[in-house]
Amino acid sequence: MPKKFIKYLDRSRGRLASSHAQFLALVGFLTIVFFTGGSSRDDVQSLIFLRPLSFIFGAYALTCMTCEEWRGRLFPLYIAIAFAGLMLLQLIPLPPEIWVTLPGREIFADIASMAGLEQPWRPLTLSPSRTLNSLFSIAVPMSAMMLYLNIEERHRKQMIVILILFAGISALWAMLQLAGSARGPLYLYRITNSGAAVGLFANRNHQAIFLATTIVMLGWYAGSLAATAKLGALKFYGSIAAIFIIVPLLFITGSRAGLVLMVPALAAAMAMIYFGRYAMENQILFNRSRAAKAKISVRHLILLGSSTLIILVVLLSIYLSRSLAFDRLVNRSAVEEIRTQLLPILTNMTIDYFPWGSGFGTFEFVYRIYEPRDMLSPTYLNQAHNDWLQIPIEGGLPAIAIAAGILIWATAQMLVLFKAWHSSRYTKYAATMAASALIFFLAGSIGDYPLRVPSLITVFALLACFFVDSVRKVEQSTIRNSASG
Repeated sequence: MPKKFIKYLDRSRGRLASSHAQFLALVGFLTIVFFTGGSSRDDVQSLIFLRPLSFIFGAYALTCMTCEEWRGRLFPLYIAIAFAGLMLLQLIPLPPEIWVTLPGREIFADIASMAGLEQPWRPLTLSPSRTLNSLFSIAVPMSAMMLYLNIEERHRKQMIVILILFAGISALWAMLQLAGSARGPLYLYRITNSGAAVGLFANRNHQAIFLATTIVMLGWYAGSLAATAKLGALKFYGSIAAIFIIVPLLFITGSRAGLVLMVPALAAAMAMIYFGRYAMENQILFNRSRAAKAKISVRHLILLGSSTLIILVVLLSIYLSRSLAFDRLVNRSAVEEIRTQLLPILTNMTIDYFPWGSGFGTFEFVYRIYEPRDMLSPTYLNQAHNDWLQIPIEGGLPAIAIAAGILIWATAQMLVLFKAWHSSRYTKYAATMAASALIFFLAGSIGDYPLRVPSLITVFALLACFFVDSVRKVEQSTIRNSASG
């Protein structure tokens, strides 16, 4: 081959493997995810495109990886691999003498015996196709994480901005949905909350949880460092304006989850705006001059005024009786009654299939065995609406062990953050924002299933990676300060 051509290939390979190219790939992948992965159902046609593309983007990220860049940052990816490994184990065929002894399999063994059929080799999962679907679904957040691990530090903050932009797109999309037909083309999914402001999602709760989480991200972004005073002012005022738009939209969605999460989200956002400014006291925008102190005072007034206006918007929405979410919160609906009735059923399911579980993705299949006659209706329950119980039902003790490992790790990370709180300046707020957002997703999972939506589990995975990087940076700054002191 000619030397010029070889050099051209080397340069092209270098450009494709650069951090900038990786960041563009991540943005492109997120665009695909948000416009095709807004539903939790496994029969959504857009998954035909999303999942193969996830494998392609994941393969691209692997070809560009460097061990040095990934070192010490892999825990969220390890968790995804652990769940994938557990699903693979659930798909391994077992001999009949072992399978019939597993908890919860008695009814299936009895049916085969009554029919005079020989017990076949069967996997642990009661629905191999559903578990296989769950396994493929992990490819989406894993690919996003691998792309994230390849980008440089300067692009990680930009990634948060991209997530905020997608929240803005979803909010605008929701407004256009309200202005159009309840069954119009702006509703991206066949089965959805028709007439509701769902945005890029199929479910109003998932839209609301994403918007509530975005409030926290906006609070952090408003209080973060900027290169110039003009850019800092733009970030500050723009973020406050975005919060003003999101708050009434959360009421309009009609989501209880969004309304409940909105209050702590606003509190966290305002705290990060207020204290985040002081964290940069010696930075570009906030030195110790009198002029800088005057700017801080002005921002205090703006923050107070913003908080007051947000409260007034909330009260006005309630007073005008235009808040479906508030009405659904104070008035107990039939759906809420069903969710309450589900708790003892879900508990029994957990006990019956303990310790190995029924298999990931099998809840809908298994629930039909337990569904009481008086709860039968034309609609059916495809999820438990409580992931804190559904995961033990499907994954059993191994899934609980993975969750316990996550809890121990998260506690250790928070201890690192708290110990270094006073010695760290700016990055601690980035870690706090990411931790708050993750907690909101987990809180939303008590009464719903946001992390079963491809786009939201991807956001969750990226925020987990961002949290890891932020805590590491806090720890490194503490070590440097100790060495210099």
